[in-house]
Amino acid sequence: MNEKVALGVKTMSSSNPKARIKTLLSTQFARGFSPSRWMRGTDGLRQLSAGGNGQEWVLARSYCVYALLDGTSVPPRKRKGYAEMATARWSPFLDTESRVEWQGNRAMVWAWSRARALAGEADGILPPPRRIVPESLFRGQPLPAGDELVVLEEGLEGRVWRDGLLVSSCWWPEVPDLGEWNDFRRGAGLPPAAILPPPIVHPLAERMWTTRRAEGIGETFGRYRNYLALIGVGLATAVLAALLCGVLALKVSIWQVEGQIADREQALEKIILAREEALRTRDAVDAALALRPPGGQLELMALVTRLMRGNWQLLEWKMVDSQTLQLTARMANPDSRAIVSAWEASKRFTGVTAELGQQNGTVVVNAKVLPAKPQEARP
Repeated sequence: MNEKVALGVKTMSSSNPKARIKTLLSTQFARGFSPSRWMRGTDGLRQLSAGGNGQEWVLARSYCVYALLDGTSVPPRKRKGYAEMATARWSPFLDTESRVEWQGNRAMVWAWSRARALAGEADGILPPPRRIVPESLFRGQPLPAGDELVVLEEGLEGRVWRDGLLVSSCWWPEVPDLGEWNDFRRGAGLPPAAILPPPIVHPLAERMWTTRRAEGIGETFGRYRNYLALIGVGLATAVLAALLCGVLALKVSIWQVEGQIADREQALEKIILAREEALRTRDAVDAALALRPPGGQLELMALVTRLMRGNWQLLEWKMVDSQTLQLTARMANPDSRAIVSAWEASKRFTGVTAELGQQNGTVVVNAKVLPAKPQEARP
């Protein structure tokens, strides 16, 4: 008898038709206004969830490079433009697209090549989605401090956190060795580790870890009910005011026509002047872009560090022009032939020469920098 009573109570509480209908309607309503979500990896697209408002791509980390920007001295209203200019300056891609997430005065930026992200099979181009969001934003949660090695859709991502801010990120196609991990830690200002941390598997989350919890429709309406009432009154007042203005406009139509003619003449003159200024600005921008080096300074320094073998010390780093790098280093028994071979083999330098410097144990390397291929660009 007790079992039947308990079973009956459980059945009544779990089979509430109103609760089921409310949940179903809320889910369908939200899905109709949300985009379908797809994972974009090197092997194509894989659907994660359905939706009725376009597509949202979760872009695999292997497509992206990462940087942290400091906007302490930038006013809030100018931060969007500052982030766009700074990203275009350090990004290795010519067709850069990016995702910027501000946290206080710091901006976390993921950048990728638009052409590579939209590349389909047989040199085809995929239709662009409504928006593209990096995979990193859906894996795990911010940490107060420390580092972690996160398993991704493709490869792994090393992360260094400080005060809940992702200060450094690096992607590897497979588990890095201890030397690579310690190089990453040193670049983030951490001492070398004795062992490699175990890879952590974070399931792909529904929301980005930079997004606050979304409120329900009822909760939102209740919170802003008074404001919505004021908005309704304001809209009604605006409609009445518009009708009164229309009546008055009929009485002064001649004066309005003359004023509109004068205003349009002034506006047309401003448009002509603005167009001429825009053409001059475009020419200046094109000339400035032509001087842009094939690679960023940080990227080239990281590449040269991997190419120079043995113990060596950087004495001078100089860009002779926008495409020519000159490096002076101190090293024991410098092997010019080995240096030229390693630099040429990287496919990022050509015309490499290595000559012994005037001081004992120094070598001067000159090379022309080549642009990085999209599939070779890594943070």
